[in-house]
Amino acid sequence: MLGSVLGRSFWCSLVVAAPLAIGGCDSGGDGGSAVETKATPKSVLPPVGFSATADGFTVKLAWSAPTDSARIVGFELTRNDRALTSASSSATSLTDDVRPGKTYHYEIRSKGVGASSDWVSDEVKIKTPSLKEARVEGGFGVTAKTVSQSGYEHFEAPSFGWHFRPKCGTGPCSVLWRDVSLKVVHALLERKDKSYRGTYHGYFGISCAGTHSTSTVEVALEVVKAKPLDGEWRASKLVGTVMNSEAQRFGCVSGSATVSVKATLRLSG
Repeated sequence: MLGSVLGRSFWCSLVVAAPLAIGGCDSGGDGGSAVETKATPKSVLPPVGFSATADGFTVKLAWSAPTDSARIVGFELTRNDRALTSASSSATSLTDDVRPGKTYHYEIRSKGVGASSDWVSDEVKIKTPSLKEARVEGGFGVTAKTVSQSGYEHFEAPSFGWHFRPKCGTGPCSVLWRDVSLKVVHALLERKDKSYRGTYHGYFGISCAGTHSTSTVEVALEVVKAKPLDGEWRASKLVGTVMNSEAQRFGCVSGSATVSVKATLRLSG
């Protein structure tokens, strides 16, 4: 039925049902209507607390997933503006192998469905350890050059193969030096900073009158190059001298020689 109140017309329908009467009206005036609101879609937010921390020759990357973000399906990471890797949505850390003396700039962003967040970043510089921090270990190929010699009919500095076994579990320390070919030749080389010294007494490949001579051999080496290897700072090149001498004995004169050596790490040694 048609009615009016204060000059406004409206339609009303009335349903009578005992014991209640339920009515509904459709106002035709300018009294306003209900406004329907829609929730603003969530954005994909970047990771929280992103950090890059140097740990020896690795960088530890860590972050947390953002709260109140649109659905995240993974994370994208770059190193020095080049793609590094992708990580799952549940990942919160990553370890990256690096080189000493380099600076690394890392960035990360969240990946959603059809959208990505802004990038967040961190930067870290990797320290280059000193040579005295290098661990001397493993097999080395050795080239030798005679500096001086006396008392021998013939003396020629041979090439050597040496092996070093550290006396500690990690880091630099004194080493057991051993000749690979002449296995009886070995000595403890005491470490001082980047230098190693020791003395061996015994057969050193010198013979006189058909018998082996007993030599006194003094070894002095110094680390001149190092590099990261298997997560450690390892000596890769040693230089120094080997001085051997033999006392005079019946039928043989005394002899002595000084040889300069260069020892290079064999990765398979």
